[in-house]
Amino acid sequence: MITWSISEMQRKETDGFVIHVCYRVDDVDGDYSSVATGECDYTQSGDTFIPYDDLTQDMVVGWVKESLGAENVAALEANLDAQIEAKQAVINGVPWTN
Repeated sequence: MITWSISEMQRKETDGFVIHVCYRVDDVDGDYSSVATGECDYTQSGDTFIPYDDLTQDMVVGWVKESLGAENVAALEANLDAQIEAKQAVINGVPWTN
């Protein structure tokens, strides 16, 4: 299961406008997992924005996904799935302890 989260944000002290977001994407399938992290920068255009204290993680994850674009989001998630599949295809052990 893929989960997006926000690990850190930077904002302007004067008005709370978010200028930098660090995100994390976790993919878990049973005992196997993979992770990706990244950052997005934002610039203020206009005076209309959501007050900092009213932001939710879901809102900010939406911004990140929009910034990355649907194609890049799909590629990132597919890459995480592929990493897990590669881990699942590996078997540990030695042949003399069957």
